[in-house]
Amino acid sequence: MSRRQDLPPVSSQVHAAHDRLLGMASVVRGASRDGMAPESVMEAVQAVGSQIREHRASLDTRINEVQANLQNTQQLLAKIENNGGVVSGRGSLERVSAKVLAEAGEDLEALRSGRLKSVRMSVTSLHPQAAMIGSTDLGLPAERDPEVYGPMRRVASVRDLLITRSTTAPAIEYLRATRTGSAALQAAEGDTKAELAMGFTLLQAAVRTIACWVPASRQALDDMSMLADYIDGELRDALRLKEDQQLLKGDGTGANIEGLWTVASAFNRGSVVSSPSPADVLRLAITQLQLARGTPTGIILNPVGLELLELQKDADGNYSLPLKVNDQNGRTVVWRVPTVVTDAIDEDEWMVGDFVRAARLYDRQQATVEIATQHADYFIRNMLALLCEERAALTIPRPDLLIIGTFEPL
Repeated sequence: MSRRQDLPPVSSQVHAAHDRLLGMASVVRGASRDGMAPESVMEAVQAVGSQIREHRASLDTRINEVQANLQNTQQLLAKIENNGGVVSGRGSLERVSAKVLAEAGEDLEALRSGRLKSVRMSVTSLHPQAAMIGSTDLGLPAERDPEVYGPMRRVASVRDLLITRSTTAPAIEYLRATRTGSAALQAAEGDTKAELAMGFTLLQAAVRTIACWVPASRQALDDMSMLADYIDGELRDALRLKEDQQLLKGDGTGANIEGLWTVASAFNRGSVVSSPSPADVLRLAITQLQLARGTPTGIILNPVGLELLELQKDADGNYSLPLKVNDQNGRTVVWRVPTVVTDAIDEDEWMVGDFVRAARLYDRQQATVEIATQHADYFIRNMLALLCEERAALTIPRPDLLIIGTFEPL
């Protein structure tokens, strides 16, 4: 195949065909004089002529494009011959595939002979290769994760074990009852029946305020949308931890809440089992609560205490407690009793209780986060004060339904 051979003069052939069509139109006009309707014949001839002119213009444009592409291809093929079958590109040489050359030659030959009207072929390997541009060359900026990651919020708290009610009063009065004696059979008709002695003590639980706050600039909160959510979560978590400490260990003096721990009954069944393990102790405490006519609704442990409990093994190295330690609601359970894990008590301390009947929590104001500029010179400094606050009161009408103790060192 000759690379430099030009395309056949297709355009001139089209022009010649057009001229012949016009000659035929002249013959048709003569024939119309012999009986054919001249108007019909001329309209048909003019319509065909208009279509021919449109196709001729389109074909001329396409032929020019094919000739230009063919010329470029011929120049590249010439370079391949001069370089011994390689194409030079920015100092490096790339070997051209023989299959590509063969297919290109066959397609070009078919195009020249008129068997093909157009050619589609991949000539990627025929073009010079530019140096690769990597992502580091572009200097693209890193994407910023808008989330602020910090301490995780506590999953459960002492509040979750208590029945909670709302109040609008500054204090709650309640009765703490005691009972002595027991029921008995009447020995004979007319005999005196058994008498119970009941005592009531009127107590008052004041609403106490637990709060914390943090300063922040207005610009920081405006520029980082997640910062406000992070601060809100941290304030509420700090509040909940202090609430746990007050509900458990508050001593009731001054502004402190009288906590559950301060009035609970001590564990007294340690002698039932010789050298009881932590699991033994909790199971015995459950029985003590049941003997006090209570139903265990919760256990409170320190995280280290729960770890001590779950790592216990028998003489063969098997774990003493079952591996499944969650109930159907995903709550931690010990001896089938929902368990709250909190660092508001010491590592070796624990509490078992009938929290439903033993105590009530009254919310005067649930935990609320407020933002204000009314603090010192915050307004003129574009500073904000974020305050988290709650007001609550705790009543404990049945302290005998709360059992507390400590684990013995192993």
